This record gives sequence, C-alpha cells and structure tokens, in this order.
Amino acid sequence: MNSEGEKTLSVLSLNCWGLNIVAKKRKFRLNAIADYISQQQYDIVALQEVWMWEDFDYLKEKIEHQLPFTKYFHSGTLGSGLVLLSRFPILSSSYLKFTLSGRPLKILQGDFYVGKGCGSVCIEHPDIGLIDVYTTHLQAGYGNNDKYEAQRITECWQIANSVRASAAQGRHVILAGDFNSIPSSYCYAILVKHGFMTDSWLEMHKDELADRLQRLEKNELTASECIQMFGVTCDSPLNTWSKHILKQVPYSKDIGDRLDYIFYRRTAEMTCVESKVALEEYVPHTEISFSDHFAVHSVFKIKSAVDCPSSALDRDYAPLAHQVAHPNVTNLLPETLQDILTLLRNDLEKAKNTANTILQFFVLSVFIVFGLYITQLLALSLYSYKRIFVVAIHAIGNLLLIVFSVVAVVSLIVGFVFGRMEQRSLRQYLIDIEVCLMNQKEKRTGAESSSATIITSCLSEQADIFSSAKRGSVSIKHIDYTKKNTGTLSA
Repeated sequence: MNSEGEKTLSVLSLNCWGLNIVAKKRKFRLNAIADYISQQQYDIVALQEVWMWEDFDYLKEKIEHQLPFTKYFHSGTLGSGLVLLSRFPILSSSYLKFTLSGRPLKILQGDFYVGKGCGSVCIEHPDIGLIDVYTTHLQAGYGNNDKYEAQRITECWQIANSVRASAAQGRHVILAGDFNSIPSSYCYAILVKHGFMTDSWLEMHKDELADRLQRLEKNELTASECIQMFGVTCDSPLNTWSKHILKQVPYSKDIGDRLDYIFYRRTAEMTCVESKVALEEYVPHTEISFSDHFAVHSVFKIKSAVDCPSSALDRDYAPLAHQVAHPNVTNLLPETLQDILTLLRNDLEKAKNTANTILQFFVLSVFIVFGLYITQLLALSLYSYKRIFVVAIHAIGNLLLIVFSVVAVVSLIVGFVFGRMEQRSLRQYLIDIEVCLMNQKEKRTGAESSSATIITSCLSEQADIFSSAKRGSVSIKHIDYTKKNTGTLSA
C-alpha cells in the first residue's frame, strides 16, 4: 500500500473469539469482522480463534479482492483457529506445534485438544523480497493463579528460535498474535531479547509512556483514553464481553491489559511508522464489541535495499543475518535465564507430583475393579437363591466396573503417557536454556578477562610514559583506562 508517495505495509492482528457455543453472538460478530476487514486497505491480516469453517468461508468471500491469498492452519482435534490473509502471493506455509500446551484433563479449557502452535507463511513483497509472517495464540493463564506460565515460556522459546531461523536466512519477519503475556513477562523478554523482535506499538509510544503513567496516577485519564495511550487490547472495562467473560484475572483491572502484539524484525528496509489499537468501537448499529479483544494495527515504511544505507552499525536495527545465525547471540541476561530456569524446574516438580497422583488413581482403580469382580463372583455363589439380590448386585457392580475401568484407562494415559511427555519436554527445555546460560556466562567471563588485559596493558603503558617523562624524552599524556569492554583507549 502506498501512503503519500511512500510505500508502506499495513498489518492487522485480532483475536476474533470465534468459539462455537461458548462465544456469544459468534456468527454475527465474525461476519461483522469480515465486513470491516473488507472495507479497509490492509496488506496482511493475522487472526486468531477462527474456529468454525463457515466463518472462514465467509471471510474469504468478503476479502477475495483485497486479500486474495489466505491460509488456515489445521492442527489438533478442533483446529488451531489461526488464519493469515495476504495481499501478496504466499510461496510456502508451515505450522510449528507447541510441545506443551494445556492439559488433557482440563477438557473445558480445550487448549490441549486444539493443537496450539504458530502458523507461518512466506510471502514475496515486490520491493523488499521475502517476508516470513507468523501468527500465534499462546496458552491462557485461567483463573486467579497462572498455572501455565512455564508452558508459555516454552512456547515463546520455540517461536524465538523459529523467527531467528527466518532472520538467519536474510528474510524480513513479522510476528503477530495473542500472546497472553504482558510486556514485563519472561515471554515478552524471550521474544524481544532472544528472538530479536521489535514491539511495533512500544516503538511508536515509548517516549510518551512516562508522562501518560503520571497522568494515570493522577486520575486524569479515562478508560477510553487509556486504550490508545497504553495499547490495551484485552480486559478493558469498555469491552462489552470483558465485563462478563474473563479467562484470567487482569493485571490491571481499571484499564485492561496489553496482551496482543505485532512484533517485527527492524531493518533499514522495514521500519514502523504507526501503531495503534483498532476495532475498539462497537459493531455498527449495535452496542456490542467485535470481540473480547481489541485489534492491533501497525504500518511499516518499506524501502528497497538499493535505497538503504548500510545498516550494520545501527544499534536500533536487528542483528544481521550472519550474526543472528550464531546460536550464542542473545540479549537475554544470565539473571533472566536463571529466573526462567528456576520457574521451569518448579513446574517440572509440579508435573512429577501431578503425574504420580494420577498414577495412584490408576493403581487404586485397578484394585477396585478386581474387588468388584471378586464381589460379584462371591455374591453369585453365596446368594444364588436370592435372584433379585444377585441381579441388583450385578447391575450395580457392572456399572461400577465400567466407571472404574474408564478411570483406570484415563489415569494411565494421562499420568503415564502425558505425564512422562510433559516431564521430558520440560527437561529438554531446561537443557537448552542451561546451554544458553552457560554460553552467556562464558562470554561475560571472557569479556571481563579481556577488560582486565586492557587495564593491565594501559597501566603498563602509563608506567612507561611516566618513566619516559622522567628522562625528558616525551611529554606526559593522560590515558583513560576506566572504560571497560571497548577495546579502545582515549588519549
């Protein structure tokens, strides 16, 4: 899309809340969202929670002229709910299924059965070439206590490694979706500091945030103003659905939370020039919101490579392809990695205890099944003359046999199969992150050793200069050797 002579790329991300039965007025709202998108000039649209095929069909029909290239990602038993729409041709697509997402006994939450993951397409832009576009929907927290933070961390670790792989190929990257994580979370840190993604909304608003926070503390802002000023996309008191249905306790009850993002790989060829919250208004001619989330809309300025100066030395740009290809390159601090490891270890212990408890139910159920079977045999032999009694014993016994047999089978599958899978997955992530931590510590030790060498060299040089000065051969000069890790000295 061109804007005032400049070439731009317009991107929208929205969680549509398209759950069947559970989501109120689902079909009406999804149709309204499709109608809205068809009236705009977006180049890329990332949608989450489009669960029903009929909703996707209506969407494709409405936007076939503006966004003719579409991709729905199939996964799990019920589908991923992820959709990408593009103005530009889709060259390839892939789906990264999360290793850990939800738990099988949490049937009403449903996350385990939808095969949560991250869908991506590779599109070809006429000016800047290949762009890998990702959309995802991370595990929700649910309830007062967030029991899924460790799972979200592993999901973000998978995503960060995937976007790094795209960047290592020299491709531009856009990552959009519902991350169920606030900006101060470990998940956010992994994406920004390990995945080298830039938060487009924060980039456009960071300079004004301090003043806005002061105004908020003085109660000078309304809930409506806070939506745009703080990028609120979820749990806003002005969203008609947030008032009634909350998957998790909001971090900020008065204004809502920022859980939806459009990240991107910032390069000289692609930089953000605008980012705002969209679809905060009601569906036309109604008093209901489009979804339980608001959307994020970001606009990027596009320049071809020939029009761009060398960006290798610009610290605001993402690392170059050959830099990010090195696995040891990360901006995550060792302290952050250590905190993440502690959280994962705690979750591993909880997973062990939960699995063992469920396996105890399996053993108990097996004993009960054998006990019921023996009881029936004894009743048949001892009370064969009491026909009605025997029939009643058999009826009740068979019913209990079925119930405890099902409990035994489910307990075995959940406790052993899923339990062991969860534990081994967590152990593998612990190993991966421990390797990253070890490399960071080695780099820090090496940097400190290098600094010590520089200081020693400087002290020696300074001693030589003083010695020469005493002989009158040269004049004394001041050397600042307190600047560490620079490798250069100021004279």
